[in-house]
Amino acid sequence: MAEQESLIAERVVDLPPEKPLSVKIWQHVAEGFWRVDVGRHGGPPWSTTTVGDGDSFMMNLISAALSDEALAWRHLAQWGRDLTAHSPRPAPLIP
Repeated sequence: MAEQESLIAERVVDLPPEKPLSVKIWQHVAEGFWRVDVGRHGGPPWSTTTVGDGDSFMMNLISAALSDEALAWRHLAQWGRDLTAHSPRPAPLIP
């Protein structure tokens, strides 16, 4: 996180069969963007993205989440989980 970013909201979302996921919404007022982090509750983020005001899909979700809409928080958690599930991961090392 950059020093100029402020944590605006955070929610722990149950998304079975996953363990609870943490969704954090940050804002950088000077640069005019938002950042969403998703990861296991208590751990580092799996997925992160920055969003400008022109990105209507993500900004609509962020605005709804900030209005305390549970479905928006769930969609943000699903987005982060699904983004991670589709990213290539290195093969595990075999000793």
